[in-house]
Amino acid sequence: MFKKYLLVFIFSILFGCQQEKSEWNPIFEETNFDYFKTNIERSLSLIDDAYSEANKSRDASIQEKLHQAKSSLLELKDYYIPLTAVRQKIYDAERYFKLNNIKKTEKLLNDSKSIILSLDVTTKNKVFDKVILDLTSMINEVMTSLDEDSKPNTYSKMKTLGEHLNLMLSRGDLVLTGIKFDQ
Repeated sequence: MFKKYLLVFIFSILFGCQQEKSEWNPIFEETNFDYFKTNIERSLSLIDDAYSEANKSRDASIQEKLHQAKSSLLELKDYYIPLTAVRQKIYDAERYFKLNNIKKTEKLLNDSKSIILSLDVTTKNKVFDKVILDLTSMINEVMTSLDEDSKPNTYSKMKTLGEHLNLMLSRGDLVLTGIKFDQ
């Protein structure tokens, strides 16, 4: 009797462990960071108001703290948020590439390039210009590899691009050393 139950148990385990083969189905959602931008713009406006009041009192320590706060908000607005949007577009491009939707992949990569090129408007710094140029050339390499027959090569370049963006975001304080953003 125990053997019958053991046999039924083993068959039920084996039957239950069969995996269904299904194609990977990524979840796509439109992402934007307007809610960040709105709050940052509001905060920058309040800081400008506080600047004018601090100038009346001539308190240098308050002015310096306001300057630091404003610089941090400008970094968020002009560096971190755009690069996070680019990173999302690159990840989505990789997902669409896996689904063989090359047109959508190219569109997302082109959108990424336009965001990156808009970063160049917010700052005038030769070091930052090189960062922008390197990032743009990496995207161009990925776009060029889309025309090739080697999917692993394209995946590799997309992965390298995504890792590079993650590094730029996590080490933003190093990338932004000595860089000032326009108001």
